[in-house]
Amino acid sequence: MNKLELSALALAKASDGNPFIMVATIMLFYVMFNLFLGLAEKLIFGERFEHFMDLIFILCFMGYSGLSVWICAAYQESKKI
Repeated sequence: MNKLELSALALAKASDGNPFIMVATIMLFYVMFNLFLGLAEKLIFGERFEHFMDLIFILCFMGYSGLSVWICAAYQESKKI
């Protein structure tokens, strides 16, 4: 397993297989990531600005949310066995 799958599996175990809690946790990670990114931009450049990397970050977090829901479903199935 790669590191993304292992981190999604750790989230699945922590949330006891609840996909809503997993997606909410990832959403909070994204919010905190944006806050720290904005803070770094403000400290370095004096103001926060929009750039094309925001779209890439959003897509990465959305993809990770999808992966985590898939891992959550696999975790729930493995608990049934």
